Amino acid sequence: MKIHKHKYWTRVFLFLLFVSCCAITRAQNTLVLNGAITVLNAGTAGSPVYLVVNETNTLGIARLAGGGHIHSENQYNFVRWVSGTGTGSYVIPFGVGGNPADYIPFTFNKTTAGNSDLDMSTWATNVQNIPHAATTNVGPVTSMTGTADSVLYALDRFWDIQTSGATTADLTFSYLGVENTTSNPTDTVKAQHWNGAAWDPQVGPGNLGVVAGVGTVGPFVGQTTFSPWILSTIPVCPTATISFPTNYCDNDTTPVLITFSGGLGGLYTASPVGLAIDSLTGTVIPANSTPGTYTVTYTIDSTAVCAIFTTVTNITINATSTSPQATSICQGDSILLGGIFQTTAGIYTDTLVNANGCDSMIVTTLTVDPLNSITANPNPPICFGDPIVLTAASSGNGVITWYSDPNGTTVIGTGSPFSPTVPGIGTYVFYVNEVGACPSAMDSVVLIVGGVQAIITANPITGTIPLTVTFNGAGSVGGITGYSWDFDGDGNIDDTLSNGSFVYTTIGTYTAMLIVTDGTCSDTVYITIDAFGESAILIPNVFTPNGDGQNDLFTVDGVNLKTVEGVIFNRWGQKLFDWNGVKGGWDGRTTAGSEVPDGTYFYIINAVGEDDTEYFKKGGVSLIR
Repeated sequence: MKIHKHKYWTRVFLFLLFVSCCAITRAQNTLVLNGAITVLNAGTAGSPVYLVVNETNTLGIARLAGGGHIHSENQYNFVRWVSGTGTGSYVIPFGVGGNPADYIPFTFNKTTAGNSDLDMSTWATNVQNIPHAATTNVGPVTSMTGTADSVLYALDRFWDIQTSGATTADLTFSYLGVENTTSNPTDTVKAQHWNGAAWDPQVGPGNLGVVAGVGTVGPFVGQTTFSPWILSTIPVCPTATISFPTNYCDNDTTPVLITFSGGLGGLYTASPVGLAIDSLTGTVIPANSTPGTYTVTYTIDSTAVCAIFTTVTNITINATSTSPQATSICQGDSILLGGIFQTTAGIYTDTLVNANGCDSMIVTTLTVDPLNSITANPNPPICFGDPIVLTAASSGNGVITWYSDPNGTTVIGTGSPFSPTVPGIGTYVFYVNEVGACPSAMDSVVLIVGGVQAIITANPITGTIPLTVTFNGAGSVGGITGYSWDFDGDGNIDDTLSNGSFVYTTIGTYTAMLIVTDGTCSDTVYITIDAFGESAILIPNVFTPNGDGQNDLFTVDGVNLKTVEGVIFNRWGQKLFDWNGVKGGWDGRTTAGSEVPDGTYFYIINAVGEDDTEYFKKGGVSLIR
């Protein structure tokens, strides 16, 4: 490391190094400043000078109450801070010369833990912002965002920031107020970065500048590109606003003056072509313009300091014209045309003033349409369940629409014929009209839905033969004139009275039927009768499962059995086989399928008959092959 210092500063610095070595235990490689001025010089691009702080945390440089700073003032006089993967605010106590008040620290707030060394230097420039005091790799600040002149807008100080690895940091700069020689030194100061060929756009938000003492700018958050930086202000350039008070008609001959404020010297243009506008004053003559909407642009040309400025506004020239239109009304209605209400067809003219204040002649051709007409056809009474067919005769100019209410709020169908559904016996009213340009009046039709509902009861509905069942029949609506019974489902009428009985002598399930009628409508209802015999059970005591088709299966014989469950055991009480079902049985094998030897085996049988008799049997059976 090449370091050049004044003798006085050298003694103080060595003393502080001794103090730091003896008194600092948390950071063993801390650089301690307590009034000393550390001067770096003679760095070049080929042979940079480095003051190395080999301490990864942010306490690597300690500036005590006595103050002090590091004098760099050359791009190649670097402070290198070996930060490693450490994060936090690494404050470089830069300063200028031997004046303790010229303390301009730089803060590199490292926010990512990537392994990286930090190299930083700073130096002042002249008011032309030419990098010195030695040749550098940074070009003079001759082209800046929004202006070609950097002399008036760049502060007279540069910073070079480099990292050995990728990292992210928030940057905070400080400078001497006398270095702020910009044209607007108390304006907002932002930062700009040298990309190796030019200066990138300014980043902010920045801070207000100072002209005395020390100014601070930042932090500039989330920076990832590190090489030379400067601070700069924004040039104050002329602006303007323009507007027109309102829109105009194409027969207006009075010149329209534009409302203007701001910088003078610009020119007015209009797009598209067709607006009569003075390019110097912005005055418009509506009567000399083509109707339409125009964008008017006021342009102040660019200068060496300011970019071109433009602002726009809109103006509409409305046409005065005659507009034809056609309309129609329904017979009996009226419409306001020609200043009065009209009820007859014809051509009518109105002169109006539209919303923009321009005259407009409206010529209306009026047509009077006839009203639609409809008649609902009567419908004879029907029985419930029969098809419903409603019809209506109309003028044919609209859509026949059916409703469930006279107000026409609930649509239930369209067209003729129309087949609605009804929930049951009763009297129903359906409403209909013809929907079109001129809808018809509502018409209605009354539909009478007659009929009866057969009701049947029987007692009992299940039992053993011979089973005597008593039947009772009725209808839910009065006026029943006839009953027809078919008790056993053979298709023959067994009785014509409202009540009757029948004896079932054969086992089976029977469907009994009742038909009731009121002389016009009828209804049919059914009920199921279950007649069964007494149950019995028979268990054999020997079987021969030798495959000869004779007595190969041990099973339960019986009549009228509903369920049978069987379990087989050997003489030691081990379960060999089980089944569940009236047709089930044992074939002389275990559940796994192995044949058992000849011998005596034991069973437990549980069964239930159709007459609900329960059976529990156990005993032995001989197996002989």
